[in-house]
Amino acid sequence: MNVLTILKDFTYRCESIFENTTTSMSKRFLSWLILTIRTVALLPGKINFTRLSRYGGRTAKTFASNFKASVDWIKVNTGIARENFGCGDDVAIAIDPSFISTSGRLTYGMGRFWSGVAQRVKRGLEIMAIGAISLSRHTCVMLGAIQSPDFRTLESEQNMSMLDWYIFLVRSKASELLSLTDILVADAFFSKYKFVNETVAMGFRFVGRLRANSYLRYLAIPDPSAPRRRGRKKKYGENVDFSSLDMSVFTSFIYEDSKGIKTRCLTAVVHSRALKRDIRILVCPVENGGLLLYFSTDTDMRPEKIIGFYRTRFQI
Repeated sequence: MNVLTILKDFTYRCESIFENTTTSMSKRFLSWLILTIRTVALLPGKINFTRLSRYGGRTAKTFASNFKASVDWIKVNTGIARENFGCGDDVAIAIDPSFISTSGRLTYGMGRFWSGVAQRVKRGLEIMAIGAISLSRHTCVMLGAIQSPDFRTLESEQNMSMLDWYIFLVRSKASELLSLTDILVADAFFSKYKFVNETVAMGFRFVGRLRANSYLRYLAIPDPSAPRRRGRKKKYGENVDFSSLDMSVFTSFIYEDSKGIKTRCLTAVVHSRALKRDIRILVCPVENGGLLLYFSTDTDMRPEKIIGFYRTRFQI
């Protein structure tokens, strides 16, 4: 297959994807957009309007003016993900705030954000990355990246915390995301009552991770032989002690990851006091002797899928 054949196939695929999305684009803008994407894919090294003009056959002014046009890229990329992955329980939405190290004083959004790599708060920028992950293909299609304002701006101008900002972002894109899947995956930072409760109210099933010292309780199992008493029936049993789990409640299963490594894990439906709801919890041992706690607000979700979605989240 020669280069011209590849370019024709690439152009045809782009046209098919953009025409099948719900985002309305004029034919003139669509032809320019496909030309730009094709030129960017071919150009090595740094890309600017001058180089696009040199290899794209349009003036630098044309490229600059069209770049100012507003496009709902999440709708476009959702169409791409739907064409590649389809819809259903094999697909989930993954979100992850990403720190960008940069210097400067006048750049919008400059502030202090958490850096997962450095494991501390650093000065720079942050984007909220949103992607669609496929469990069977173990890959991700990026849907969008939205820059976060610094917390001082949020507090002073909008009276919001960073968690409120993340909830606002998910709510603003909920209709497009729910058209693809209703499973939302995020790391342990988002396993808070406010975020989980808000996203569940939007229609999502949340998959995340809990701390090893989380306060969980067994569900009370009614005893039919016990005498009837006045008052409300007991809803919860004893606290979950992870050093001595009740094996009459927990069931074991073998999880095999994409590399063929097998791990014996335990699962049960328990009550989370912090989240104020029943959840399906998964207890998985790690090499250092500790435990990883995965959970889902959907108590009927298969435990293999809960671990699979959370680990596939890293493909973002």
